Amino acid sequence: MWYWLFINQSNSFIVLSEEQLREEGRWNLEEENYELISDSFKSIPAAEDYAHEYYGAKKIRLRVRPISLKDAQKFVDLEHRHHIAPQGHKFSIGLTDGHKILGVIIAGRPVSRHQDNGLTLEVTRCCVRDVYKNGISILYAAACRVAKAMGYTRVITYTLASENGASMRASNFTLERSSEGGSWGSKSRKRTDKHPTMKKNLWVREVS
Repeated sequence: MWYWLFINQSNSFIVLSEEQLREEGRWNLEEENYELISDSFKSIPAAEDYAHEYYGAKKIRLRVRPISLKDAQKFVDLEHRHHIAPQGHKFSIGLTDGHKILGVIIAGRPVSRHQDNGLTLEVTRCCVRDVYKNGISILYAAACRVAKAMGYTRVITYTLASENGASMRASNFTLERSSEGGSWGSKSRKRTDKHPTMKKNLWVREVS
């Protein structure tokens, strides 16, 4: 596997594998004023050492910041592959490199009434640009800290069964069960589904 080194105008660098990058990711980085330095490093440390030694560059630092629901919704509607933004929230958090919003997490009241016990918070959306996927665990950690500070004891979220769940496990969530998915509509009450209706996994993290 080969690793690609990009450096931006702020002299921050990012190293990505060919698998992480994909074609779309490369153009996203170029839009953000990253320059491709090399696509032929054999390891991440080798790319990082080169960036330090020859460019004096520093590794990109991802951090969280407050964000309004409106701005979080706008980001989700632009970037999420299969969901539109939720209509409400308890709070939202943005992921930034110090200049641009690269991801958001939106947390609110559980959608399922069976989960809505007053002490459970649901992450209803987590959306991060592909090349910054390591930021997912940063956002979940921040959301869990806020949830605990607010007095919640449990944080839940759902992913599609087709997703491997690596980001959830990295964020210390446990797979509780799988559901069949399905439509919100019924014969007596017709609704237009604005979400995927396939099987989903329920992930849980205790924060008390």
